Amino acid sequence: MSDVTIAASASAFKQLFNALIDNFTFSKSDSASYGPFSASYSVALHLEDGTLSLHDDGTIEIQDVDIVWDTLKASACFDLPGFCVGGWCIVPDPWNGCLVGIPKICIGGPICIPVDLSGLVSEITDVKASLLAKYYVDPARPANVTDLAAEFAGHPNKWQVYIDPVWVHVDPINVPDTLENIIENIIKNAIYNMLGPLPDWMKDILWAAIQAIGILDIIKGVLGIVGSIADWFENLFNSVFDLVGLVETAVADYFANKYPIYEFEDPYPILPASGGLIPVKIPIRNLAATINSHEMIVTADVGA
Repeated sequence: MSDVTIAASASAFKQLFNALIDNFTFSKSDSASYGPFSASYSVALHLEDGTLSLHDDGTIEIQDVDIVWDTLKASACFDLPGFCVGGWCIVPDPWNGCLVGIPKICIGGPICIPVDLSGLVSEITDVKASLLAKYYVDPARPANVTDLAAEFAGHPNKWQVYIDPVWVHVDPINVPDTLENIIENIIKNAIYNMLGPLPDWMKDILWAAIQAIGILDIIKGVLGIVGSIADWFENLFNSVFDLVGLVETAVADYFANKYPIYEFEDPYPILPASGGLIPVKIPIRNLAATINSHEMIVTADVGA
């Protein structure tokens, strides 16, 4: 039989869980080449809300946690094949050839499509977990000192209870269909820059001609896109960058290793220092944590 038993009600456990969610953040950036294009991304996110269910089989289920993408940016860069437009006469001159014309312009070369979906919200749909007790030795604890000296130094050993996920399921990022129009405007601005110092009205005429050529179809051909560009970026986020897998791993590691849902010192203080006397502390051994539908139960033995 255990010497010490501590229980936290389901309501208290949910408050501890809320603190766990509120303290989670994740950020990462990377870049690489993928066949005909190179791409980079930068992401930062936090978690909000979520529901928690405690079960009599000793498991915890977490659902409907919002992933708020504070930063969700990507850029795909590739070489636009060279082509020429223009070379037309708009107002002919019967004596001298042409009064007003559109010069022949050849464009091509490197082009990047930046996408910014910051503020998008996706979801952790399901986490299945149990509780796991771990013993923590503070790496900053001075060597070869007593537990009391370590406490006075602010680095006591601790018993910690973690939520240990069996699985974490994150929904794929859903890129809005409106991204297609945004990307077309990005490409338009990039090509306008390639057209140099021409007046805007002339650039508009050339852009109309470029659209007639099928600039989006050209880009799709270069990148090997089947379907919409929005779907391609969705695949870039979810599969190529594997942001879903990154978040699942980060959440699982955070729950199981980074942020204990409950912890206390070892040896455990039972009486504070008073009247010049040192605090009274008892060593804790064989700590275990379980859950049922009503409460979290932590049991331990008092060691020598």
